[in-house]
Amino acid sequence: MNGYFQIQIDKKGVSVILIPPVDGGENIRVAELKEYLNIIALPYDAMAINAALYSLENKEAVVFLNSVKRPPVREICTITTAADSMTAVLRLYPPSAGGAQLSKAQILEELQKAKIKFGIDEEAIRKLLEKREYCTDIIVAKGQPLTAGKDAEIVYYFDKNNEARPELKEDGNVDFFKLNTLHNCLKGQVLAEMIPEERGQNGIDVFGKVSPAREVKKAKFSFGRNLEISPDGRQLISMVDGHVSLVDDKVFVSDVYSVEDVSTATGNIDYQGDVEVKGNVCENFSVKTRGNVFVQGVVEGATIEAGGNIVIARGMHGQNKGKLKAGGNVIAKFISAAQVETGGYVEAEQILNAKVNAGTSVFAETGKGLITGGKVTAKSSVNVKNAGSPMGTATIIEVGADPEAKKRLVALQKGVGEKSKNISELRKMLDNAGKILKTASKPTVEQIKKFKTLQETLTNLQAQLQEDLKEIERLDSMLKGEGNAYINVKGTMYQGVVVGISGATMTVKNEYIFCRLVKKGADIASTNL
Repeated sequence: MNGYFQIQIDKKGVSVILIPPVDGGENIRVAELKEYLNIIALPYDAMAINAALYSLENKEAVVFLNSVKRPPVREICTITTAADSMTAVLRLYPPSAGGAQLSKAQILEELQKAKIKFGIDEEAIRKLLEKREYCTDIIVAKGQPLTAGKDAEIVYYFDKNNEARPELKEDGNVDFFKLNTLHNCLKGQVLAEMIPEERGQNGIDVFGKVSPAREVKKAKFSFGRNLEISPDGRQLISMVDGHVSLVDDKVFVSDVYSVEDVSTATGNIDYQGDVEVKGNVCENFSVKTRGNVFVQGVVEGATIEAGGNIVIARGMHGQNKGKLKAGGNVIAKFISAAQVETGGYVEAEQILNAKVNAGTSVFAETGKGLITGGKVTAKSSVNVKNAGSPMGTATIIEVGADPEAKKRLVALQKGVGEKSKNISELRKMLDNAGKILKTASKPTVEQIKKFKTLQETLTNLQAQLQEDLKEIERLDSMLKGEGNAYINVKGTMYQGVVVGISGATMTVKNEYIFCRLVKKGADIASTNL
């Protein structure tokens, strides 16, 4: 129990009794005692008070204050609030003999005077009045703390990585037999779960001031076909066995069509989902799909078109007629005598006498890491171990934007301005022609014909304008970042290789070894890797 003090009134006058603490309680605070005496308007000798408190040990001490006669002193309390206004603390001081004690109603009145409105703990007040603890902090009001709340969240139970590249083996080569980028799922499998938002709690201090909690964000499943939401709206479930992917925060499940070989046994394949070929794609056959294509064997002089990725574990013998076209990436053990076009990257240990056009980068760094013969182009970079050959095989490697694309963009932008102006003029002419038709009592055949011709011309011109705008957007996207294009050579680039970087060209006359080729001004220069 804390040490405390009590006023004593007798025939001699007024004194204060100093009661020492017990069981590790807090000592009497000098400032608190002096403040209390000021509150009840009792004169005192500060030096006497200080001396008595300094020498106070385990026994009560009495300090005479004055000989003035006065009535008994009633019980009083003080109320203070924390700096953050989230707690209110009451300290109780005892009455003198015969002095009145505070009631619950009086304490609540004191809280009202202190403008304490919220979180009043009446149980704490009741306990205090049952067992009166003097000169002790009693929390009699608590504010409601502000909680931030939690935004809704979607948890995905599948691999969301759609850009996985082949895995390197310990010897530095790529294991092209472990290239399956399909993320399989089963019918009835839960693919995603919604964790609902949790609303935050407004903060309210003991004075009743409200600090509003922020608004939390809700979430919503975004998904394609072959998926359904559970009855409680919390889970996203696959309706079929297939392949799951996440594209721009939207979940897709594609059916996987699996065959042994693409040959006379199957004919050409045209499918909406993913295609898995466990064997080979034979010469002159084709596979077309909006999904991904995975071939465990070899592609021989065939055509594969995929909206997603194309993965060929054992490579492609194009025989100068094979074609690969992917909206995503192309990954193969090797690519020989074939045409390849991708929206993403191309990765192979060897690219031989092929025409490759990659939307982002080309990687030929593992194993022999060879690009020889043909033409390889990429928007961002070509990463190769050895390029060309000691025999001077004609090889072209280009990165960055085609300079013709810039000319095309400028021409289109100019044309769009002219078309917009013509459309505005045509609309005015059409309005005038329409007014003439409405006011004429009997429009002539020539007037009607002119009106229809203007309508057709306007419609055609608007369609052309939209096509031009789409082309401008495509070219603008392609030209962005062209200044950062480069060619990394991690082995040797042999004489005779023709290099192009963002419009600058060069025929290699002296071998380049372990370097990076970049455009510098109007020329091509080499830097250290």
